[in-house]
Amino acid sequence: MTRRKKKLDMVPDQRTLIVLGSLIGGMTLISGLLLVLEPGPVAPLSGITLTSVDVSGRPADRLFGSSPSHAWQAIVIHDSNTLQGSSRTLNELHEKMGRKGLGYHFVINNGQGEADGLIEVGFRWTRQLPGAYVEGQGAEWFNRNAIGICLIGDTDRQPLTQAQLRELVWLVQQLQRQYNIPGDKVVVQMGEQASVTFPHLWFRQQLLNPTLP
Repeated sequence: MTRRKKKLDMVPDQRTLIVLGSLIGGMTLISGLLLVLEPGPVAPLSGITLTSVDVSGRPADRLFGSSPSHAWQAIVIHDSNTLQGSSRTLNELHEKMGRKGLGYHFVINNGQGEADGLIEVGFRWTRQLPGAYVEGQGAEWFNRNAIGICLIGDTDRQPLTQAQLRELVWLVQQLQRQYNIPGDKVVVQMGEQASVTFPHLWFRQQLLNPTLP
């Protein structure tokens, strides 16, 4: 009997249960508020990389592996305005800028962050989502209809690498062929000194259906 009475005494009474319930409820509410106030996670990177010279990897197949595909009409090419970086650093920057992660569809590296010439495929491409890389007048049309490519580098200070130019031409040609994008719908938008550091005429000659100045 004594042993059984001790067991019953350990069972909390109704008042104790109410107090415990209030404490647990309060802790749950505080935890929920902390989760809401905590900064949101950085948008995920696709993890897909490719180069045109990797013949064994069938880069073109990896490039167009996602479906269904958006009806892309143009291509916009920027530089990152930084001497180093990668899709990861741009992803973090664009997240802080309120763009919900990497705004470009592709990033081509210069060896100062990732391998020289390495093409990183953004999550907006694998999910066939509009870009978030153009601001100002006409931005909505470009973000929705133009594929955004960013080359790591600052053409106001130094030229792009040969590997970057090689991969840029290959990537643009693949996209042109897949979506029937003419040369006059390929826009190169970089710094003021890019007229000196970027080989515009040569690049235009590499395009499918090129439009020369």
